[in-house]
Amino acid sequence: MNGNNTALIISKNDEFVVQYTTLLKLAQFRNVRNVEIDKWEKQVGNYPFDLCILDNTDGKFQYEKFIPFVENFAPHAFIINVGHRPEEELAQTGNFFFTGENGEDIELTSFLININHFLKRAKSRLELAAMLIHDIRSPLNSLIAYIELLLNQTFGKLNEGQYNFLEKAMVLGDQTLDMLEDINEIYRNEQYVFSLDLETFSIHKVLDQALVGLWIQADSKEIQIKKSIPEDFPPVQGDAFQIQRVFTNLIGNAIRYCPRHSTITIKGTIYSQNQVKLSIIDNGEGIPEEELKKIFNRYYRYEDGGGATGGTGLGLYICKLIVKSHRGKIWAEKNEFGGSSFHFTLPISK
Repeated sequence: MNGNNTALIISKNDEFVVQYTTLLKLAQFRNVRNVEIDKWEKQVGNYPFDLCILDNTDGKFQYEKFIPFVENFAPHAFIINVGHRPEEELAQTGNFFFTGENGEDIELTSFLININHFLKRAKSRLELAAMLIHDIRSPLNSLIAYIELLLNQTFGKLNEGQYNFLEKAMVLGDQTLDMLEDINEIYRNEQYVFSLDLETFSIHKVLDQALVGLWIQADSKEIQIKKSIPEDFPPVQGDAFQIQRVFTNLIGNAIRYCPRHSTITIKGTIYSQNQVKLSIIDNGEGIPEEELKKIFNRYYRYEDGGGATGGTGLGLYICKLIVKSHRGKIWAEKNEFGGSSFHFTLPISK
């Protein structure tokens, strides 16, 4: 479990609480709360939790009341019973239930049974998510295609107001589709099917393809995009589509967070004997140093003072996955213009 998880300890024994609080803190649980064992009915509902450690050393804990409650209140939670094993029918819960003596290891059978349930449940959720994404994506693609037909004035001339509204709808549709693609990529990666279609390609061509879908956003804020990549820039070995997504995410973020009339520069340089470096450099307001360390984390979203938000918080995480799968690295830093620079490396085709 990661540092965002919350644990609850139910016990009236101070030593028990201290012992397991220490262990949970070492395991990087964000919040650890404790509730007195005879007051859990009144207090547990105030504390959402992912893991509950129960002190059942006297064998008197009221599992007949607790199990129905926790199945409704925290159906995803892990429960660790320390002490007397409850009756078999009371331990039959939809939650992941472990039991063991205080200070001793949980028995292997209990662990394996719960891991099996966990994997089945996780795979079912992934399959459901993939189906939902597919079902939403199809009508959304059709909607965007119809808007594009109207923008092309296929069915008649549009006035300026109609054109502007349809243009904004087109941008929002594309952004929503991008979010779905990001979420889909995360689920694919969690199922270990993240794959690359390797080929040799020109960075110029891939960058131009990415910019096609970004000019409208840039023009709406009167942001200038400059390319500073030599004509004889080395060809790259990788997945052209995935690298296009990296460009789209990084440049799209720069457009979103930069103020009007800013300049965004895409620069290409030789990083090493075997790698090139691509940089997206803006002269916006920049990102604080403490935020730069977190922006590639999954679901993390930076909110600037101007209220520029949006997306799932997956875009930069996706970029990191793609670049790492190419055996490159990606990072961000403040630049001399007061804005932010995002850099990533890719292998040169041999």
